[in-house]
Amino acid sequence: MSTDTPFSLEDVRKFLQRKRGHSHFDDQETAPKAQQQDAMEQPIVGYRMLEKLGSGGMAAVFKAEHISSGEIVALKLLYPHHDKKTLKQFLHEGMILMRLDHPHILKGFDFGISTSFYFLALEFVEGESLVTFLDKGFFFTERYALQITLQIAIALAYLERKGIVHRDVKPANILTIADSVKLCDFALALDIKAHREEESETTCGTMEYIAPEQARGDPNLGSRTDVYSLGITCMQMITGQLPFHGDSPQEIMRQHIYEPIDWRQFAKISLPVQTVIKMMVAKKPEKRLHASKLVPVLQKLLQQMPN
Repeated sequence: MSTDTPFSLEDVRKFLQRKRGHSHFDDQETAPKAQQQDAMEQPIVGYRMLEKLGSGGMAAVFKAEHISSGEIVALKLLYPHHDKKTLKQFLHEGMILMRLDHPHILKGFDFGISTSFYFLALEFVEGESLVTFLDKGFFFTERYALQITLQIAIALAYLERKGIVHRDVKPANILTIADSVKLCDFALALDIKAHREEESETTCGTMEYIAPEQARGDPNLGSRTDVYSLGITCMQMITGQLPFHGDSPQEIMRQHIYEPIDWRQFAKISLPVQTVIKMMVAKKPEKRLHASKLVPVLQKLLQQMPN
């Protein structure tokens, strides 16, 4: 498909089907149950490693089988040479995910330490992050972008009720799975109900999507912080563009805090959709919609749009 043509839901389905067709595990029979000795000899006791899925700055992710149940999981392993801050984030993510159970949030099943490796067992899904499409120069139809935005808004409304702020909503942390999407990577998530005397880093997140109050280091964050990041993500899904650019993270943060969005760059976004996005990306949090208030607004907008 040409990058000049926006992706629809059906286009994404076809892309994921082609992607799955390249996996050599799809056509193989499930491996037989391992003996107890086999389970004990694995790098993470109780899990059989199948293939490496990817790696990042602090961890690698593997496709693995939970030996006793046969369930396939994504096993996230922290690199051995980690610092205290990285370990704290990793364990914090595990503790947060154990509390969450929502269809639009990647589920955590297990976490701990085994044979000197800290690990986190996550729901395994056959999908791709939104950034996979955006990095290829693709963008989405308004309807499909709003369907994704609605599903993540529903997840954020759930987090709002739980007293959790994700703090890193962006295309790389949204997985597309056929008709559905899931929010992932809770390494920076903040439990706003917990005691936070040891919370030292208040300015964190990804600069291109960071909310103004987050960029300022304001400790009083809420669901509207994540709504801002979701609004920026929605703009990028529809147009392939981000509103702010700079030579340094500090310059991009300054623009998020002080500079208005030049909506002339986003003229292809229809006025009804622009109106809703503007309620998501207002500079002042009090001018923004809470996630729970955003959900019905998006539902109504989608109902009014032609199929």
